[in-house]
Amino acid sequence: MAAKKTNWSSCNLLEPATEGSRLWQFSVSSKKVKLSGDLRVAEGDDPPAKAVAKDWSDLISRKLNIATLPPEKVFLRVVYLPECEPDELLPMVEFQIEDLSPLPMAQTVWSAEVVTGSDSPGGDQTVLVTIAERSAVEDRLEELEAANFLADRVEVPLLRELVPGEPREDGAHIQLVQGADSVLALVSWWFGGRLCDVNSFNLPDHEASRDTLAEKINSVAWAGEVAGWMPGEPACHLAKRGDVAGDWNAALSKCFGDRIREVEPASEVDLATAAVEFAARTTAPGLMIEEYSVRNRQRFQDGLWMEGIKGVVAMMLLGLLGFYVYGTMLQSTLQDKHDLVTVKSNQYTKALLLKAKVETLEKQKALKFAALAAWDKVSTGLPAEMKFTRMRFESSRAVDGSTGRKLLITGAADAGKATLIDDYQEALTRMESDNGKALFSGVRADSIRQDTRKKQTVWSLTCDFNGE
Repeated sequence: MAAKKTNWSSCNLLEPATEGSRLWQFSVSSKKVKLSGDLRVAEGDDPPAKAVAKDWSDLISRKLNIATLPPEKVFLRVVYLPECEPDELLPMVEFQIEDLSPLPMAQTVWSAEVVTGSDSPGGDQTVLVTIAERSAVEDRLEELEAANFLADRVEVPLLRELVPGEPREDGAHIQLVQGADSVLALVSWWFGGRLCDVNSFNLPDHEASRDTLAEKINSVAWAGEVAGWMPGEPACHLAKRGDVAGDWNAALSKCFGDRIREVEPASEVDLATAAVEFAARTTAPGLMIEEYSVRNRQRFQDGLWMEGIKGVVAMMLLGLLGFYVYGTMLQSTLQDKHDLVTVKSNQYTKALLLKAKVETLEKQKALKFAALAAWDKVSTGLPAEMKFTRMRFESSRAVDGSTGRKLLITGAADAGKATLIDDYQEALTRMESDNGKALFSGVRADSIRQDTRKKQTVWSLTCDFNGE
């Protein structure tokens, strides 16, 4: 038979142990269930959060957390129902659950599963109904919630040995489980490859309980004979868990005589593996209370929202940090650019000052040469009857930035030689520089007057030129 497809990737099964609890970890695939971890959790400690907690990865790789109930906390019933679709099984059982349950329905949690085996004579399927007291399941779930273990299912692992995946040999399959001060007897009756009945007897561990167990088994056998599914002398397959006393065999011999055959019980790891494999592949709801499932699912979703908000805040903080670092780098780069601009500006200003100084020196040099050239020309062309009393150069800058040059000449001539002054003014107007251009742009007489005391004619001329 091909394995059923599963939606789970991993499973955790937490069950009580002698001291504390035991956490079984499994990896689940469509082909098999494989044990991946076996952790002992000390009493008072919580299971490792990394192993049992759910986060964003559970949206892709789903994790199943399974809580366990001890077998003495459940009631077992076998019913025969017509063949139906898996989704129709629970509604069909619900019609009979009040008759099957030893407790009021408001105080119970129940589940049902189809048992593998041959059909009943009427063609009906065999269904095992598991009933638990609601308060017992709630106490277990709240105990695990306090340890931060949020369960998705509640299972009874020992049922996987009582009702395996394949039909068992004909006879009574009895498991005696030693408790602290009691012995639990689980009995499954198999005949013709079909589960006919299941019984659970939790008896105090004293001598009177041996006879009590024999009486209960004989009562079931008598009822089976009346119902027609019990043969005359059924065999007994006896498995013992824990330190079960040997005198229980003597009590069972009152029912089965010498037809008792002791068998080895399934190991703890095999039971845990079978329970996980059943839980991962079944469509049966198990003994989980719906209100707790909804609450745990809401917790998981709230946790995802909180993790998402934390992630967004962390990303925002990282973004702000990156922006701050980038802004600091830009500020540092900007400051470097400002410093470079300051240095270049200072260098440029110094260059302009040097250029202005050079231009000034060049102009001064040109002025000197122009003055010398003008002195030479003016002196050479001066008639012998005339003389200079003063010669002065002036320089001025116009609004448009051009520089104006003036040569102021003051002199004297003998009385009666006024015509020589006009001739000299005319001569200055026609004087040329070394490059063949007019030396002066204009020559004008500022004043010509007679000095009768000295018998001289005093004159003053202004010569304009634009040479640099």
